Amino acid sequence: MQPTVLINHVVEPPGVITGITRYTFGLTEAILRRADIRIVFVTAWDGNDLPPIISTGVESVVTLPHISSTPLNNLRQRRSIGHIARERDVDVVYAMNPTCPPVRGIPSIITVHDLYFEVLPQLYKRRHRLWWKLFFGDAARRSTRVAFASANSARDATSIYPWLAEKARVVAGAGVLPHGNSDLPPEIGDSPYVLLLGNVTPNKNITFAIEAFRLLSSIGEPVRALHVGRDANGDLANALNRGGTPEFFRSLGDVDDATLDALLRNAAALVQPSHYEGFGLPIIEAQERGVPVIASDIGVFREVAGDGCIFVPLGDVRRLAEALQAITGDSTMRARLSAAALLNSRRFTWDRSGDAAVSMINEITLPRVKDPG
Repeated sequence: MQPTVLINHVVEPPGVITGITRYTFGLTEAILRRADIRIVFVTAWDGNDLPPIISTGVESVVTLPHISSTPLNNLRQRRSIGHIARERDVDVVYAMNPTCPPVRGIPSIITVHDLYFEVLPQLYKRRHRLWWKLFFGDAARRSTRVAFASANSARDATSIYPWLAEKARVVAGAGVLPHGNSDLPPEIGDSPYVLLLGNVTPNKNITFAIEAFRLLSSIGEPVRALHVGRDANGDLANALNRGGTPEFFRSLGDVDDATLDALLRNAAALVQPSHYEGFGLPIIEAQERGVPVIASDIGVFREVAGDGCIFVPLGDVRRLAEALQAITGDSTMRARLSAAALLNSRRFTWDRSGDAAVSMINEITLPRVKDPG
């Protein structure tokens, strides 16, 4: 018999492509390619706005109103997810967010994408840390399994919560950005550039990169930089305005997938200066296009980026500036790193992630759905 899985995606806002939403869509589509799983998809998105593979492939889509307040959203889930799961006789609840409450009496999985509030608590407001401690602690203890986006995140979590070790499994991400052949928008121009990709949050360490760009500009060897992503709290704008907005740096905000694909394909490199990440999806999406990466030397980037990357010690502005100079000025180095990037990206596919997820689902559902005949 086929197990029925309820995928809980209600935390993410409708119509907004967050990293968790990209992961959810990629993993759901991979599971749907398997004939042995049925899916009930619970989301704040309208079913018509979901990727067609999901909207037409799942057994049903249940849309709930989005609630932005973390505690109110969590309380609503405690009432609604269990009701939906029992009404549709699901065998496992698979939450895409680490704070989603498990359903009593039904095996449950939560997904941990990162541990920002544990690893970098000084960068986040006290109330955010409080909600994390309260809701993640409850969800992790009551869940049957905990899926991590990377082995590095799993190690971080089990060092803080040793009792998680038996529940922990790794279900990595993979690229989800469609590959195209669109040209760059004319306003981008022809001069070489490096790309920074991601919504600006404290862990992104955007000031580290800006200081390196400023250093290069001060010695007469500027490197042009473009940023794609939201700056909801104005952190990027504040960093740029200290000492005057530099001409070498331009933030494009959100762009559509075709434009982002073109920006990635034509970049000299992707730059990821983060203090900490749970996985590093932009790295895989750049490497799939043969784009080298310059990244801070942190554990998860070592795990994900492999040989197609120049690693720079955190806070070493001069080393980052030297890496930017090298990647934009040395075509031989760029070609070597491009080949290594392509090769490394093949380690991460959604089919492999889907296999890992289904294996975990089967661990906890097969006893319940086993055909007695």
